[in-house]
Amino acid sequence: MPEWLKRLLRPVYFLVFRLRGYPGLRVHTLPIARMVNEYDDVWTYYFLKPADLTYEAGQYVHVIAPNAYLTNHTVRHMSFASAPAEPEIAISMDLASGSRFKRRFRRARVGHTVGFHTVRGGFVRDRTTEDRPLLFIAGGIGIAPIRAHIAELGESEADWSLIYAGRDYLYRDEWGAWPGRVAFVGRASLFAAIERRIGVPDQICFVCGSAGFVTDVKDFLAASGVEPDRIRTEKFDY
Repeated sequence: MPEWLKRLLRPVYFLVFRLRGYPGLRVHTLPIARMVNEYDDVWTYYFLKPADLTYEAGQYVHVIAPNAYLTNHTVRHMSFASAPAEPEIAISMDLASGSRFKRRFRRARVGHTVGFHTVRGGFVRDRTTEDRPLLFIAGGIGIAPIRAHIAELGESEADWSLIYAGRDYLYRDEWGAWPGRVAFVGRASLFAAIERRIGVPDQICFVCGSAGFVTDVKDFLAASGVEPDRIRTEKFDY
């Protein structure tokens, strides 16, 4: 089928899919409970978590924009910024791109409804990471899924630390709870900060940020002798 015909038929497909009630797709429609302007155009949106929406820290979910139907323009996958046991779901995003999806979130208000469906993602802790030191490395909005991991680890005895690179920082009120574990850096001082933290035996590195950030950090870790099976990555720059 030619591409022009696919583009022509796509709206019809989504209309029929919606009229049929999204067969085979479980969509949770949740009202926005509160909104926090982290800085500039970066916002975090909170929703009360339904009992039957389950996920692991580090995973993402497909999000349908506020008060919208499911189309290719109104859905994006967003990482959970909240831990599974927290009472609220949190997602964070930078609205600066001005896409159709982001414009709807810019106009959103408390009470507007957002759809969630299909949880995916392998940026998770598992049996291979149990009882091993964890180094989280976040760039900008890439802190979102890492925040979920840290919130879940909480005050446990887990050995973890965070290097957070950015021109500004999300969830500012939370990081003071972990003095000595969290380092805020700029891009110029990022690799020096990483060099000071690596070298711990059996350490697992979780890296999340833009595609360029993840590539640069992964290459630096590899050049520093960190084996590939000790590096977990997720590209996230929404």
